[in-house]
Amino acid sequence: MNHIDIFELRREIFHILAGIGFILMILFVPYAEFALFAVFILGGLLSILSTRIKIPGLSKCLCVFERECNKNLPGKGVLYFFLGSLISLRLFDINIALAAITILTFSDPVSHFIGSNFGRIKLVNERKNVEGTIAGIIIGTLLASFFVHFWLAFIASLAAMLFELLGIKLAESEIDDNLLIPLVAGTTMFLILRFLG
Repeated sequence: MNHIDIFELRREIFHILAGIGFILMILFVPYAEFALFAVFILGGLLSILSTRIKIPGLSKCLCVFERECNKNLPGKGVLYFFLGSLISLRLFDINIALAAITILTFSDPVSHFIGSNFGRIKLVNERKNVEGTIAGIIIGTLLASFFVHFWLAFIASLAAMLFELLGIKLAESEIDDNLLIPLVAGTTMFLILRFLG
């Protein structure tokens, strides 16, 4: 077994907790979508501002959770998480959107954790492996099925994890998986329900 990277584990736990908070707000807080959009805008402004000046509290928090490669846009992962989730809420029926956000919340960090620490069989993308991908599909299916039918959740989780493997690029930049996963999962469910009922 590989040595568990505490920094990455902390990031994955934060990812899951942020996603659970997002989902709970949508389910139980009036005008949650508006509040979450306001948080997204404020977060984006603080992210840009923090590249120019040191903001007390925020700078330390970013050091705890941010990868070195994202220092030019601190909080990039969280911003894309919010963006992908908010777009899903606008594009899809609420149950599809919540299932897609659930897949993002759990499949992405679980696949990364299992793959990094227990994975052996590499796939197309050298950073990904079979064990992590399968774990992401399983957890995404089980938890998204609280919002949609089990088989719909399974196909959406499978599609999202396969697209994540491919590392889709736009203008030579890889699309962040926090944006890609909920949109792929939501679109998959939408199309299945639209054309297959």
